[in-house]
Amino acid sequence: MQHACEMVVALLRTKALEQRTVYTPLSVQILDLLTREGYIRGFRVEGIKIRILLKQYQGAPVIRNVRVVSKPSRDIWLLPHELKHRTRFNTGLWIMQTPVGVISHRDCIEMGVGGKVLFAVNNGYQHWC
Repeated sequence: MQHACEMVVALLRTKALEQRTVYTPLSVQILDLLTREGYIRGFRVEGIKIRILLKQYQGAPVIRNVRVVSKPSRDIWLLPHELKHRTRFNTGLWIMQTPVGVISHRDCIEMGVGGKVLFAVNNGYQHWC
């Protein structure tokens, strides 16, 4: 699971307009969420590969920074009330893996579900200790 997150994060840290990666179900869930949230133009599964269409605004990538939060040595799990407290001044996106699938931190709070924080997009640095 963690390998898929790190792979997607590495692909999103670029100024290119298009990237390709190996297909994994988790990658598709993450890319679907990024498409719905407007961070990428879309993606297409082509056999065992995925083509990712990255988005730019005024000549710069829409995804300014992205980093993995949960790591194999330390998973970060949050309940809805903890997530609401930690993200109250947040303008970026936390991508969460929950029992209902991969969803945004806003959806977690709205639905009242917690989960594992996979990675953060366009957020400032945040300590999780």
